[in-house]
Amino acid sequence: MGSLLCLLLASGASAYAAAAADNNASNNASAPPAAAPAPSTLDSLSKVLQSNPAAGSLVATLIQAEQKNSKASPSQKGFIGLISNSLDVFQTHLRQAVTPETYWTQQFSLAWQDLSTILERQDSETGLQVLANFFEMLALFGVVALSIQYIGRRAHRHFKVDTKLPPDPSTKELLLYILRHIAPILLALVVEISVVVSLASSQGPSLGRTLATVLLYTLIGARLFQALCAIIFSLSHGGHRMVAVHIIYQRAWSLLYVIGCAGWLGDALDNPQVNQIIGVHLSSVVATLSSLIAALLGGWFALQYRRPVAHIIRNRPLAVRRDHPARMETLEVVAAFWYVPILLLSISVSVATILDLSSNNSALNHALGSTALLIAMFFIGALLQRIRSRKTAAVAARRQSPYIRRLSNVGFSLLQLALWIGFFELLTRIWEHSLMEFANATLIGQMIVSALGKIGLTLVIAWLVWIMLDTFIQEAITPTRNSRYARKNPSTRMRTILPLLRNALMLLILTITVITTLANLGINVTPLLASAGVVGLAFGFGSQSLVKDLITGVFIIMEDSMSVGDWVDVGNGHAGTVENLTIRTVRLRDSNGSVHSVPFSQITAIKNDTREYTYASLKLHITHDSDVDQALRLMRETGAEMLEDRRLRRLLQQPIEIYGVNGFDLNGVTLLAGIRTKPQTQNEVMRGFNLRIKKKVDGDPRVRFATEWTTFPLTTAAASATAVPPEAAPDSPPANAKN
Repeated sequence: MGSLLCLLLASGASAYAAAAADNNASNNASAPPAAAPAPSTLDSLSKVLQSNPAAGSLVATLIQAEQKNSKASPSQKGFIGLISNSLDVFQTHLRQAVTPETYWTQQFSLAWQDLSTILERQDSETGLQVLANFFEMLALFGVVALSIQYIGRRAHRHFKVDTKLPPDPSTKELLLYILRHIAPILLALVVEISVVVSLASSQGPSLGRTLATVLLYTLIGARLFQALCAIIFSLSHGGHRMVAVHIIYQRAWSLLYVIGCAGWLGDALDNPQVNQIIGVHLSSVVATLSSLIAALLGGWFALQYRRPVAHIIRNRPLAVRRDHPARMETLEVVAAFWYVPILLLSISVSVATILDLSSNNSALNHALGSTALLIAMFFIGALLQRIRSRKTAAVAARRQSPYIRRLSNVGFSLLQLALWIGFFELLTRIWEHSLMEFANATLIGQMIVSALGKIGLTLVIAWLVWIMLDTFIQEAITPTRNSRYARKNPSTRMRTILPLLRNALMLLILTITVITTLANLGINVTPLLASAGVVGLAFGFGSQSLVKDLITGVFIIMEDSMSVGDWVDVGNGHAGTVENLTIRTVRLRDSNGSVHSVPFSQITAIKNDTREYTYASLKLHITHDSDVDQALRLMRETGAEMLEDRRLRRLLQQPIEIYGVNGFDLNGVTLLAGIRTKPQTQNEVMRGFNLRIKKKVDGDPRVRFATEWTTFPLTTAAASATAVPPEAAPDSPPANAKN
């Protein structure tokens, strides 16, 4: 606005000068500007703007330019534009490196001066006094630690407590292990540090006591690190991972202790009070070198023992491998590449420590802090997983709603996500940055956090909605044993429609989530929706047969004309058991095992043999001379026996119905009966009836089965010939007569 005012003043300089001469002739160009122009000046400026067309056009041009600049603000670019703009902010924090040789030469020179000062200092503390104070603090620590351990052993023997860490420890056993192996030395260290502080306040600082404190702090820190690794390994212990854990215990245990010593030594020497006693430059160089050794040894451990650790990460019980395939795939990837980030961290931190001259050993300290935070994160995650698995096993036998079970899994996943977010926030704070401070301090950060919050809330809501709907559908299709729907047998219609509804709901939720996420990312979704509508319209016109399949399939499924498991005949030689129903086709398997995939548009009529009941048609063919009443009686008795049979009575819904004589032919008489059976069981009932009626007819001489040979002419003639009496037959010649 200042440049705008200058241009306006320049365009009406003559008029403004005349007006100024009338008001105050004593003002000149060198006088300082007034805080605010007089009312007469504002009136003159307004008259100038109204009388000068060039000034008005200039104002309009500047206003348009300002509007264009305001449109290019970060708030109009979306989440992706915010990320691109934030790169410029991070580029301002880049540092320029100094020559490493000069820096390290100066550091070693200053460290040697500090060491020479310590060796030559005799006024406050001689060499013997340094040794005496050093061993005095070590003795004090040993006495306190042994006393606490002795009291602990007596207590364990009195209460008969086993302090050994088992392969699969509980939370109580972990606490007992910590109290047995870590608490005594920590308490002894606290006592030793308290004594050193009290003596320093009364007698002044002592080099011997300080060195003893640094040594004890280093050794106890390494022991604490080793105990923490032992706890992590015990949580990962099992029959399928025992070999890998044994290899690490046998070969890498000492290496872990050395890594802990180097890391805790660097942390101890980085203390300001220790620096004042030992020397700032000497403690800085030693801390840097020890931290560098810890980083290099950590990289060596990751490279040397990558296979045993991968074995521990990858191997899981059979139930986990069978029920959680996605989790196993993730663990496979983590197990294959877990050592790569540790190696990169070790190399980058080592190089940064050597080249980053302005921060001394801060890079290594930050790396060690990051490693400790990562180990603590894995420890907390393993402990939470153990607690969750134990609670799941405890409530497995009890009745629990499937909604509560799945929502508890969602809550556990959200808890893990929150822990990892907190981990990254603490990690950035270790490296002297903060995501929260960046989000609150800058406009871009606030916009990024707002966009991420909206995206995360959208994903969580979509996840919860899908969990509730999917659980409802799954429980309706296949209710679990502990569910209140366990005694309900879902109908075939539900088992057919609900999977299709589940897929449609999943597609709908996924579409809404993707559109909302893209909108939060700053992408204009209006052209995408318009394009989708045009594509859908073109797809509908170009695929009329497919649309017909879809519409017909929807009505067939809604009307429940067929369901999975039904035996249907849809015409054109397609008949069989329905194996699968989609929104477009039906898949049948016939009696020969062949599969028929029939589009719904080709189905004109459906013959379903699997609804409510069927009738078994029972026929009996007897000869004309058989006793019809006796044959009907045999059929009635056979039906009664079938009702008493334990296997067949489950298939029958009504007693046998005798219809009587159904017809005549040349062979005999046809008797007809029927019996109502369950769907798709009529063939088995007919076979059982035929077996029993065959035995009864064979045992009754008054009833004979009719066959085509019974009325054959030759058979009748032979039967009549055998019926001629002997006296009516002609005389036969004697057997010994001659011709």
